[in-house]
Amino acid sequence: MQTQQNFSPKAYLAYKFLNSLFAGTALGTIFTIYALIPPKVYSVGGISLSIGAWLLTFFYVKLISIKPYKRILLFIEVLPFCYILAFLLFPHTFYGALFIYGIYQISFIFGDYLVRSETLIFSQKALLSSFDKYKQIGYLSGLIVAFIFYSILESLDIENKQAQVYNIHFLLFLLQIGVFITLCFALRDKSIKT
Repeated sequence: MQTQQNFSPKAYLAYKFLNSLFAGTALGTIFTIYALIPPKVYSVGGISLSIGAWLLTFFYVKLISIKPYKRILLFIEVLPFCYILAFLLFPHTFYGALFIYGIYQISFIFGDYLVRSETLIFSQKALLSSFDKYKQIGYLSGLIVAFIFYSILESLDIENKQAQVYNIHFLLFLLQIGVFITLCFALRDKSIKT
């Protein structure tokens, strides 16, 4: 049986890998960026996230299908460009950190939706297993890349953590370009055999 899923599975695997590579590489940056934000903001952000994700569940019947999934996925992958550019233009400022935190919260609102949609759209167990394998390998690779990047900066006597985080954002920008390009290739119409 052949199901039209309107995705290129190989490109989608590359997207999953690069997306997680980006996440692993970016992980350590948030601790430095968020240092300027008071703890109570996290409570407000968590409340907003929970309410937003809850409200989104009321639209699952309409949103869990291929076309909305593609649009929302593209929207979510534009957000990192906004946060990277905001950080590069306004590094280590309270409002810059708040903006970045807000962008992350918006993307997290769609987290459950994206997982549910992906599971239903790509219903083949072997394919879902491959997605998760590529995702975990990408995340681990991103952590290793970040470790190596920070080590190189330290060898160049750049030991200030704010300077290190600022510099890694140029790498993150390049990685996000790769994420976006592979996602665009993944969204081309292809059939998946089941």
